[in-house]
Amino acid sequence: MSARRAGRLLAGGLLLFVPLDAWAQGAPADIPAMTLKVADTFPPTGFVPEMEKAWAENVTKKTGGKIKFQFFWSDSLFKQADGATNLAAGVADFARVASTYDPAKTQLWMTLDMPFNAKDYWCGMSASVKVEQEEPNLKKTFEQLGFLPIVGYSSGHFQFLSKTPIEKVSELANKRIRSYGGARIKMYERLNISPIFMPYAQIYEAVERGVIDGAEATILLTESFKHYEVAKSMTITNSGFVAASPLSISLKRWNTFPDSLKQIFREAAVEHDQEWSRRMMELEGIKLKEFQAKHGLKVINLSAEDQAAIEKAGKEAQESWLADMDKKGVPARATWSKFQELNAACEKEVAANGYPWARK
Repeated sequence: MSARRAGRLLAGGLLLFVPLDAWAQGAPADIPAMTLKVADTFPPTGFVPEMEKAWAENVTKKTGGKIKFQFFWSDSLFKQADGATNLAAGVADFARVASTYDPAKTQLWMTLDMPFNAKDYWCGMSASVKVEQEEPNLKKTFEQLGFLPIVGYSSGHFQFLSKTPIEKVSELANKRIRSYGGARIKMYERLNISPIFMPYAQIYEAVERGVIDGAEATILLTESFKHYEVAKSMTITNSGFVAASPLSISLKRWNTFPDSLKQIFREAAVEHDQEWSRRMMELEGIKLKEFQAKHGLKVINLSAEDQAAIEKAGKEAQESWLADMDKKGVPARATWSKFQELNAACEKEVAANGYPWARK
């Protein structure tokens, strides 16, 4: 193992130790040395933790070794549903906060995770980051809750992972399927699915015990949680992805950082988001073939008619969600409009000039 990746277990987490002479000197003098705690629901292996550790190493490098990170994986510090509360309390400096896990507090943020929110991973991720940083109503939400999304996130498109094959939309009827929640519940209702909300980390046991028939799951997260061991069929729908479940930082901690350190975190976030999107596009097809060859997963593609039916249900769910938010006085339409505007602009830019990492 290289010095750059050297590490050791400490206090239930992974603390990255990087010698100062391993990287170029010259980090701003006003950055204090510190070790920051990161709590995550993911296990320590797989796509998401690999990207997270690479981001941490990048920040450590950019600060000349002054900033280090201690990771607590698999909900070992606290449950993901309690992420926002524990960030505000200072139990961790960073945690992965999911939009639907505390809906009473984050319903506006949940708007970014509606079904069929975006097709392109880079555009959906970058649009969500800009909305989180720029849209006044959403910014106010984060200020009230005491945390700030620090990097982008994409779960990958949702597919239906199930114990028995689902080859037609009609076969979804009365199936007990784990849902991420929010407007996706409304899409389920239109497809006659019985939605069951639960954190992602509980899917394996719920499928294994027969509590649910399957789950809306993603390709790369299926690898991380080894869901192919208990569910042997995946129906491809590409029905949108989670954008609002990024690693977030306690605002109390963020506000102690000098501007030079904040700028380093912003730079590292852009690099993280581009690499995340590039690798996700590259890996999904590879992993899907691997699941079939090594684990016997059956992959099903719906007919054009059935795919259109799911997309129709998703679009109707979007409008139903927005109408409900209107009644509650939640300014979700402004957030959604900004997201769609930025997403469309990104798609146009990519079509004309390619992805940003290909232009370097």
